[in-house]
Amino acid sequence: MTKVETMSNAEWNVMRIFWTLGQATGKEAIMYLQRRTDWKEATIKTLIIRLQKKGFLKADEASRPYVYTPLIDESDAIHESVNNLFDSLCCMKKGQAIEDLINNSEISKSDINDIISLLNKKIISAPEEVECDCLGKETA
Repeated sequence: MTKVETMSNAEWNVMRIFWTLGQATGKEAIMYLQRRTDWKEATIKTLIIRLQKKGFLKADEASRPYVYTPLIDESDAIHESVNNLFDSLCCMKKGQAIEDLINNSEISKSDINDIISLLNKKIISAPEEVECDCLGKETA
């Protein structure tokens, strides 16, 4: 399967339609995307084809019109994408990035309670301070 990091922001928007619906025709995807974007039909078709070539969507060519199904689970794609981002950050800045995400995201009370619960468990084994890993280990 192709790495999620190759998926553009536009392709993420297309995938969100297929993840939400489970499967859909190109026409259905176009209809939903044109409600949210100013994209032309040809642009959306190009994005769908690109997602097929990257291995994120599969077309059932036995049916007309083609029915497209995601080949990667949304949760897996999110997990991979978040981990790719956080792997590129300085260890000392990850907490700041999480704070920024929380401050700038609309999240439900239920999600907030889940995060608080997770943080209460995490604090037990968390270090007092996280060391910078940007320059690698020093050798003596």
